[in-house]
Amino acid sequence: MQLSVSPIALRHFARACFSAVGVVHDDADWAATAMVEADLQGLSTHGTMRLKAYIEGLQSGKINARPHMTWNRTGPVTAILNGDNGLGCVSAKLAANFAVDLARTAGLGAVAVYRGNHAGALSLYAEWATHYGMIGLCCCNTHPAVPPTGGRKPFFGTNPIAFAAPTNAEYSLSVDLATSVVARGHIIQAARRGEAIPEGWAVDREGRATIDPKAALDGSLLPMAGAKGYALAMMIEVLAGVLSGARVGDEVGSMFGEGDEPPGNGFFYLAINPEHFVGQAAFVERIQTLMDDVHAVPLAEGSERIYVPGERRFLSKQLRRATGIPISEEVWDDFSALAQALGVHLPECTQAR
Repeated sequence: MQLSVSPIALRHFARACFSAVGVVHDDADWAATAMVEADLQGLSTHGTMRLKAYIEGLQSGKINARPHMTWNRTGPVTAILNGDNGLGCVSAKLAANFAVDLARTAGLGAVAVYRGNHAGALSLYAEWATHYGMIGLCCCNTHPAVPPTGGRKPFFGTNPIAFAAPTNAEYSLSVDLATSVVARGHIIQAARRGEAIPEGWAVDREGRATIDPKAALDGSLLPMAGAKGYALAMMIEVLAGVLSGARVGDEVGSMFGEGDEPPGNGFFYLAINPEHFVGQAAFVERIQTLMDDVHAVPLAEGSERIYVPGERRFLSKQLRRATGIPISEEVWDDFSALAQALGVHLPECTQAR
């Protein structure tokens, strides 16, 4: 049975956990906000189910609780941020904000981050630019989980990419996807629940197809769309890793698991100001026309509705704000252990367990 927790209560709990292990108030607040926002949008694999791993990373030193992040302004529209192995959500937010500032006057802003960390759901940062009427594009390289096409050993991460554009609707046009068939969080979730994974998601250590999530975690996820996903993963490795000066490919560490070595991965952010192209008003009008035309495409047999990217997440957010965020038994057990270990109060449940 699942519990249901209000977004506000869940955010307060996550923030208290971060604060209890030495994270400064503003960073703790944003980390909690980012996790709960992912839960609200239905991206539970990047939400508070990761809280236990984040706290363990902070305690082990994989995440620097009090980083000294520094900037290097490299040109009129470019900058590099040393994330000092702090919370990835914090360095990603700083990168997005600075890129937007650059794009206000120059039309473009590009920021690369090295010594980064696990950043969570990238859609939050792509959409940051839309709050200022701009387009946001971001990506990051991650711990090896995906082999190059033809290989059997993980070399690339799931290497996600996100894109968002402002609209006249209540939500942004927002794309957020891993370059693997599925985000690794879905495999972790299945392993914890003892559930099989669908065929075509992963292979075991010997490169054989598997539906066992534990064998998949010990083996490799498959790139989406075969060689096309591999090519996109390589592209992201260049933008987020090579370009930023971060670790690359199988040099990238993991925030999860044993050891205390920070991942050292990279992050890339591009903000584009439409005012410097077709103009802000014209751009938003054209985006709305595009979305309306897509919604108006005749439905295939069995389909009830066409969604544009970001629309489902918006609808999930509306529902979960009203009814609460569902929390599985496994994640609630993590919360209980954290509350006891850190001396913080569990959030109140709105549904009996």
